[in-house]
Amino acid sequence: MKKKIIRSSIKDVAKEAGVSISTVSSVINKNKFVSEEREKRVLAAIKKLKYRPNIIARGLRIKSTRAVGVILPDIAQPFFAQVIRGMEEAARKRNYTLILGCSFYDISEEERQINILINQFVDGIIFFCGFDSHDHIRMVHDSGIPVVVTDREIGNTHIPSVLIDNSLAMEQAIDYLAGFGHREIGYLSFGFDNQTTARKRYEGYLSGLKKNGLKFNPEQVIIDDSIRMNEFSGTYNVVKELLKKKNMPTAFATLADYLAIGLIKALKEMGYRIPEDISVVGFNNEIVSQFSEPPLTSVKQPKKLMGKTAMDLLLDMVEEKKIEEKNIILPTEIIERGSAGPAKIKKNT
Repeated sequence: MKKKIIRSSIKDVAKEAGVSISTVSSVINKNKFVSEEREKRVLAAIKKLKYRPNIIARGLRIKSTRAVGVILPDIAQPFFAQVIRGMEEAARKRNYTLILGCSFYDISEEERQINILINQFVDGIIFFCGFDSHDHIRMVHDSGIPVVVTDREIGNTHIPSVLIDNSLAMEQAIDYLAGFGHREIGYLSFGFDNQTTARKRYEGYLSGLKKNGLKFNPEQVIIDDSIRMNEFSGTYNVVKELLKKKNMPTAFATLADYLAIGLIKALKEMGYRIPEDISVVGFNNEIVSQFSEPPLTSVKQPKKLMGKTAMDLLLDMVEEKKIEEKNIILPTEIIERGSAGPAKIKKNT
């Protein structure tokens, strides 16, 4: 059964601690003297009941904590590190601090991190969604806590978001390869059953083929869950399987740079020249893409700007400033390096 976020009231805390509601409020806001013994009882009750102020109770607070929470799937990924850097700089300028939580692509862990942040009375939370189930995020938003989502949009809600148009960005990558004369363009991705971002990029790949009058060939598409946790070795193994079909495209678009770099390594070991035989385009423009051999052409999304924009949006909500735009789409561009070039003419066999 799915874990639920416990929603207790200040009255429940007062009853559990055996004190008045005003005493609980005083402990939370630290605005009146409360005996050490009563304070301990109140804090124990708050912890036990996993209490957090609702939108009305939050109004009782005299001062904010000037802390905001950020929950992300994997802090080890360079993409998230760059976005967090933008968030931290924006928060520091406005005298706020960050509290980070990592879900490791586990929805139960994400819900646990939410409760941790709520119990620390953060002023707002920014989410990087690692999956498509958003009920817990909606619940936090509906309780009155300011929420911003990055890297994707949650449909049928008023939750603000900061992201890129993943479908359009991938479509432009296909346009770029088609401009070199490529008529057979493959695609490499991990599975995306619960991954909106990955699914949107794949949709962009398909629409890019259609836009350029190119045929879709399922034998030239690699979508494999084994790539998810170990991109380099997973990429190498699935590319070897594709080679057995002897139907290689003249170019590949990939979900992310790390997949592209693993693909290039595998292709080179198998005797292919990049880009003379096969062109490869990555996505995210990670720092490592500059140092692959050859340097990787990649779709750049403004990671640091994404973080700054999301943080400024959240803090404007926390400070009850007027929000002009709640769903912000940031621009992307293709950074040309050395992994993509003119299509090689394939000989009929």
